[in-house]
Amino acid sequence: MKLKIYTAPMAGVTDYTFRKIIEDFKPDFTFTEMVSVDKLLYKEVPKILKLRENNIVQIFGKDIYLMQKAAKYIESMGVKEINLNCGCPMKKIVNSGHGSALIKDPRKIEEILTALREVLDPKTALSLKIRVGYDKPENYLEIAKIAEKLKCSNIIIHGRTREQKYSGEADWKYIKEVKDNVNIKVIGNGDIFDAKNAIEKIRETNVDGIMLARGILGNPWLISQIKELFEFGEIKTIVRDIDRINMAIRHVKEYAIDNENVFFPDIRKYIIWYIENIKGIDETKNLINQSFEYDEIIELLEKIR
Repeated sequence: MKLKIYTAPMAGVTDYTFRKIIEDFKPDFTFTEMVSVDKLLYKEVPKILKLRENNIVQIFGKDIYLMQKAAKYIESMGVKEINLNCGCPMKKIVNSGHGSALIKDPRKIEEILTALREVLDPKTALSLKIRVGYDKPENYLEIAKIAEKLKCSNIIIHGRTREQKYSGEADWKYIKEVKDNVNIKVIGNGDIFDAKNAIEKIRETNVDGIMLARGILGNPWLISQIKELFEFGEIKTIVRDIDRINMAIRHVKEYAIDNENVFFPDIRKYIIWYIENIKGIDETKNLINQSFEYDEIIELLEKIR
């Protein structure tokens, strides 16, 4: 079995620089941030669609015509796979009838997928991401069978309901149930924070791949560690504090270049994710969170290196 590792679409996180750095650790596929079809057609998301090779674009919306138009536009940019978001639990998304609100209406999902397949080139892969239910586990198997019927390339399943959001634990037994009952690729998602746990989930469910999200924030090495443990039975990549600091410095430099040296406060969160578990640097973290200059952040990091 060849394990496929996907990195998740995360709003405000999986930007161009993040994806560029993640590529060094060789995931099989990386997602852009999720894209609103409404905003896309008004060209409000050019940064999100600054693409890299093997990027998958996830779209959300519910208007069939706009979904088709957006999908064709994305396809024209050379994207080889488009993913339908049926899993986002964010209130503003759900209240608009998008994201995980669609889990309550499998027929609507079928209608959208059918419409997308009609306008996309047969060579362009179509997939979807769901949760195991809205307020309780339900409809996930029916939706998976719809995806199978429509020849989707894969279905990605997060092992929580919408109501859970990120509370409690992701329950992979529902992911296993889907894997046991459909003949398309099933990708498991939810609570993968270390390589050992990832391998346990893979062995227990026999999924075709896994999607990493919060587990790689500040820890892109997790991708390598999972691959090593899966292929060789041992983890060869050991991450030291100096590695985390060096990666944080690199991220600042790359981010500055990619944003033409215009400062965006978002850079701070990426840096804190890398260094948050290093002991004795609370003052440095506080100063980084107050900084408005890339060079200053780099100087602060170099002092603790």
